[in-house]
Amino acid sequence: MRPFFQRELPVHMTNYYAANTATDLGQNHGYCLDGDYIHLNADISLADSDVAAGESWALQLWASVDGFEGLTLNGVKVAELALDSVAGCFNVAGCVPALPPAGDKAQTMAMALVGQTSDGVAIVRSLSVYPTQQVFLQPFLDGAVRCELKDGSAEIAIGGIVNPRDAGNLSGTLALEVWAMDVPYAGGSWVGTPVASLVLGVLAGGEAWSDCQYSVPAVTTNPGAALTLMLCEWTPAGYVTRDYRNLPAAPVAVAPVAAAPAKAKKATAKVEKKSEAKVAKDVEAPKKAEKKADKKSEAKPEAAKDTLVSVNKASVAELAAIKGVTKGIAEAIVAARPYAALDDVLRAKGVGPKLLEKVGKLLKV
Repeated sequence: MRPFFQRELPVHMTNYYAANTATDLGQNHGYCLDGDYIHLNADISLADSDVAAGESWALQLWASVDGFEGLTLNGVKVAELALDSVAGCFNVAGCVPALPPAGDKAQTMAMALVGQTSDGVAIVRSLSVYPTQQVFLQPFLDGAVRCELKDGSAEIAIGGIVNPRDAGNLSGTLALEVWAMDVPYAGGSWVGTPVASLVLGVLAGGEAWSDCQYSVPAVTTNPGAALTLMLCEWTPAGYVTRDYRNLPAAPVAVAPVAAAPAKAKKATAKVEKKSEAKVAKDVEAPKKAEKKADKKSEAKPEAAKDTLVSVNKASVAELAAIKGVTKGIAEAIVAARPYAALDDVLRAKGVGPKLLEKVGKLLKV
């Protein structure tokens, strides 16, 4: 880790910056929420040596319930503004889509000046922590939440769904999504498998839906998977998670084992001996059929599903490795997750019907 210094700026703002470099955030910087967008501005200095190194630069706004210490980023990246790699001191300002963390917890906010090397390694050169926490006003799940998976459906019960914004501030289209993950969801980006989804509609500011009961089709998920119910809202950046509840893990089916009665044991042993020869014969026959089927399948090669790239799970680098998909498009695909179907990828910035038709055969949900 690069050594860093800490200094106190006006109004008790804490600033961390890398040692031995002139690349830094100035004292003047800030952000302003504007609906689904956010305005960023900052005075910035880029050193000649850093520009000559060929790094790409960005101004990033982060939110964390745990706060920040040193030049370590944690929490959720709320917004990012790409910068021109020009040496010197200058001011930047721009309006970009806002991707706030899910939930209604107060967040510590920080502005970061981040460089990225040609091999994708991000290096934080300067980070300023704002003294006032931010609460994002967004639709949320209220009261008890329950979701039970059974017989190919998800039975969902929610105490209420609330839009806390001002009256007349209509929400984007709201939707419920159930996801299966390896670990419980903690906000921000995630990797998982979609289980069920339902489009709810729009909700006026200051209004709520109460005693919500839904039954929707659901796919089978791995036993023991961590399940999460998400409340999502449609924005210019696609569906964004506004609130969530982690649910009990997917049930693990355990077949009951009953002990055989003592009197039945001798009779069972005789039946088992008579059945052994027949079982061996029955087992050998499918094996021969499988060998023939394997030879036929080898004669008809097909692209294995494992070779397809998942638009819900793949990293930016994996997506950008596909011919025709630039790094910018790959980042847009990741930012617009999740997708219930491949056609949904069209909502990612830079992805059009022609491009999706060209690379679709290499993708999967």
